[in-house]
Amino acid sequence: MVIYFNGRLVSAGNCIVSPLDHGFLYGHGLFETMRAYRGRVFRLEEHLKRLTEAAEYLCWPEIPGQAELSEAINSVLLQNHLQDASIRLTLSRGIGAARPDPTSCGQPTVVVYASPLPQPLPPEGWCVATVKLRRNLSSPLVRIKSANYLDNMLAKAEAKCHNAQEAIMLNTDGFVAEGSMSNIFFVTGGRLITPDDDSGILPGVTRRVTIELAQATGIPVEMRQVTPGELAGADEIFLTSSIMEIIPVTVFDGNPIGATLAAGTITAKLQALYREIAEKE
Repeated sequence: MVIYFNGRLVSAGNCIVSPLDHGFLYGHGLFETMRAYRGRVFRLEEHLKRLTEAAEYLCWPEIPGQAELSEAINSVLLQNHLQDASIRLTLSRGIGAARPDPTSCGQPTVVVYASPLPQPLPPEGWCVATVKLRRNLSSPLVRIKSANYLDNMLAKAEAKCHNAQEAIMLNTDGFVAEGSMSNIFFVTGGRLITPDDDSGILPGVTRRVTIELAQATGIPVEMRQVTPGELAGADEIFLTSSIMEIIPVTVFDGNPIGATLAAGTITAKLQALYREIAEKE
């Protein structure tokens, strides 16, 4: 595998991250996961905009510009001969003192790698489970795609103990937030509902596209606080992520969702529309 590392294309085996890198020491880093279709990244500008805004929020002095990062991503895709792929862009605060002082760091560490897409999802959809770990509404990390990902990993591990493919996390007020690696939507009475930006979510790029598609086709959309009981009684549930696109949920906390173990009508419609716009753009 060829990766981009601090301005150079190198073999992954020859990439060495300093033990004094603050991403390694303290999880002080940011990342974006993106999907390429026929060699081009879908909504690349939106991913890079979110990354830039997060770096500004963390008061990083500077990061590489969008043109440089775009070129790095395209180079990695070309060098690895990948057309349909998953891309991970990681920025660390960089090398600094062995203490939690980001002002001691120099330039950010920049890494880009790409890999083939994971295996297709089971056609019958995913099982999800509500986990005990909660999204902390008072934490500034809630709205940042931070390299400090332990909460998400612990939530995912808890879900696996319940034989579920994804964890559903509530926030510290008891309302639904999101999945460990996805945003969540549900359908009730023909209305599409998703937790709002104040519910402790990372506003995903795929989530935004899904909302735009639903609104453009006349599906009523609500963004608001959601109770766990609403999910249990939903007609349809689905998840969104850049790599997996729109993922039907057929079992929630051990109980089937909808009349059949298949994607619901609105879920299937949005799946088709999403794939259409991704292929077109």
